[in-house]
Amino acid sequence: MVVVLAATTACGKNNVTPNPSSPTPSPVTGSGSSSPRILSQGGNGMTPLGNGDAVLPIKVINNVKYVSARELIQTLNFQSEWDAAAQKLLIGDNDASYELSVNTQKASKDGADIHVSQPFVKEGDAVYLPVSAIADLFQDEMAYDIRDSQLNIHPSPTAALENEDSPDPSADTPELAFADDPNDPFKGEATGGANPASAQDAKALQDLEVWARSGGNADEAVPVLKNINVNSMINKGEQYLGVKYKFGTGPYPQTGRFDCSTFTQYVYGKYNFKLPRLARQQAAVGNLISRKSLRKGDLMFFYVPGRFKTNKTVGHVGIYIGNMKMLHASPEPKNGVQISNINKAYWKKTFLRAKRVVY
Repeated sequence: MVVVLAATTACGKNNVTPNPSSPTPSPVTGSGSSSPRILSQGGNGMTPLGNGDAVLPIKVINNVKYVSARELIQTLNFQSEWDAAAQKLLIGDNDASYELSVNTQKASKDGADIHVSQPFVKEGDAVYLPVSAIADLFQDEMAYDIRDSQLNIHPSPTAALENEDSPDPSADTPELAFADDPNDPFKGEATGGANPASAQDAKALQDLEVWARSGGNADEAVPVLKNINVNSMINKGEQYLGVKYKFGTGPYPQTGRFDCSTFTQYVYGKYNFKLPRLARQQAAVGNLISRKSLRKGDLMFFYVPGRFKTNKTVGHVGIYIGNMKMLHASPEPKNGVQISNINKAYWKKTFLRAKRVVY
């Protein structure tokens, strides 16, 4: 049987070549070790696939079918973190979209609690996911089928760019080009210094709190916060340049770290605008904006490319700061809060949407 390694990418990260800035591999998930096999020829009694599928074996535990969390995480090019105190496995792209509670049937997906039909289990240092829960959790992330006691994950039809500087001539089209809104009231350079929230800002915060108490949720449009000094907000955000990134981190005042969505949440929170915790939740609020009409302060959402992903789900968020620049917290290409030029093939191809939540 001929076997090759899956070389997936994540925001400039290649799983084949070790990256000294990558998180320490988890003893539970094994994140960072070699990727699952891709069956390219038959042999050993296995049905030849011949199509580059990633093959994950199914293991029976207590008469229930399971797959290795480690192998699924590596195949989908996710990051992960084991919370030993809570006995939870955190999984996601640049923030933790999934939380799986071991020895229970409880999970969280995109901030919403769900129950699966069989429990997540842990054997030694390995966590296993019931096959019956894969559709509930990951059907939007991958195309797959189950046969011959194995989970077969199909390659994405979208070629994954290796990193932010990877060339791709197909991105040099007018349709994929970003553009500034010429009517942006905050165009130009940041003024410096964070201004205190105005009385109207406080009123908008009150409106937001009333909305939340009335049963508002992340799928509804959050009331737009008027008259924020966006240049001042950007200036405030830039004060955190260089703060290190940590996947699934807690609040910045306690951890001194950001992931992509805690950074945007923290910066907007400084101006009394409460964003949800996760990038996918943040992508559901505000007004949808064309890539041709970007204003400073808009939230930009991207997928994190992977060979075996659908490449359709939000995996990263940043703040547009004008002039084709984005302020964001990311593990790559630098580790931490950084400014990136979005006028590159990587960002053009992975862009999903922009949302306006201020003005």
